[in-house]
Amino acid sequence: MPPSTTKHMDLLSNVLNQYNVTNAQVFEIRDKGKKTVWQVNLGDKKMVLKKMPSSVAQTKFITDAASHLISAGVRIPKLVKTKSQKNFASANDLAYILMEWVGGKKPDYNRDTEAILSSLAAFHRGSLGFNPSSGSDCRSHLGTWPESYQKKKNQLQAHFQHARELRDKDEFSEIFLQNSELAFARIAQAVKRLEKSDYKEWLELVRTRGGLCHQDFTPKNLKMQSDGGITVFDLDSITVDIPARDLRKIINKILKKEGSRKVKTLKLIAAVYQDNYPLTKGQWEVVAADLLFPHLFCGVVDKYYLNRAPDWSLGKYVEKLKQSIRTEINKEEVILQILEQTVNKH
Repeated sequence: MPPSTTKHMDLLSNVLNQYNVTNAQVFEIRDKGKKTVWQVNLGDKKMVLKKMPSSVAQTKFITDAASHLISAGVRIPKLVKTKSQKNFASANDLAYILMEWVGGKKPDYNRDTEAILSSLAAFHRGSLGFNPSSGSDCRSHLGTWPESYQKKKNQLQAHFQHARELRDKDEFSEIFLQNSELAFARIAQAVKRLEKSDYKEWLELVRTRGGLCHQDFTPKNLKMQSDGGITVFDLDSITVDIPARDLRKIINKILKKEGSRKVKTLKLIAAVYQDNYPLTKGQWEVVAADLLFPHLFCGVVDKYYLNRAPDWSLGKYVEKLKQSIRTEINKEEVILQILEQTVNKH
């Protein structure tokens, strides 16, 4: 791991000086352009410095959320305060956060299901009472689902028209057109179910008492500790919304997998979350509605026609599309089965 290049050193020195950190060894871990991460060694102390991809105001919201979660007992790397007792430093209109170094191993959905879902439940429970401070740019998806569903439906219809008009249809477009009816049917199901659910009541609850979603609560952003607990990393996408958002994303990760263990894992996911942070029957209906929406199918189709994954081959696109179609065909029965078991058990 080579030391950071000279072009960064003056800037990094300026940033670290705001933390009263001098004469430290700095190593670049990864650089994704807008987001860069460095390891900072100061004597026998290891820390992580991160250039945030968000604006200064958005970073204020993210670090406010992190501070709230930490104070609520959620396992998140502790933020190092600057000399002026701020949660982040800024230089050249960019924001930087310095955190403690936390080791551990990446958990596995199948092997560590209970630990992951207990951690997610603790994250949502710990977010209660959060209020963004003035001057922060609060990210929120609260109440946006109906509009988002309509927007995705419109986009899918546009892709459908485009694919139909192609003179020489490739394999992806042929498969998309053959299965579009199922996708539009799923959208109609999801919209209808959401309208009949307790979605609006849940929104009001979060508006009243606060609530945060991580948005990427996946093994790559989690570290299993020696005591069995899990530390949560990377709050860059954190947003205000109902917990169903995170649940849908985790459950969809499992829904698209093949194999006989899938249903067992999904039932365990719902049961463990319910044991640690119980939802009402009406709230689980909201989760079911969002799971019925063809998020995965729409995502692959969008990527293809908007060229959002230029490094993917046609073969990879086709396989991802086929995988999302298999998920759509089989998911309704599984979702309703999980819903019935979770609600009736509790």
